[in-house]
Amino acid sequence: MRFKLGLMIGGAVGYVLGARAGKQRYEEIKQLWAKARRHPAVSQIVDQAQGVSNLSRTVVANGLDKGAGALKDRS
Repeated sequence: MRFKLGLMIGGAVGYVLGARAGKQRYEEIKQLWAKARRHPAVSQIVDQAQGVSNLSRTVVANGLDKGAGALKDRS
């Protein structure tokens, strides 16, 4: 499930960023995304993805702090 979600998001982002369809198509995609974002299921998935991202960032930051502290202690 996570792979499919990542694949869909990556494909959508890649298409929007790499599209050569021009400003009009970009605006259409933007409007479709805004409409989809208001759907409760999509909103829930986006909120969960943001939560996972925030949690991952915290875990990595804490790990880096502990590693830096261990290096300081060795000096």
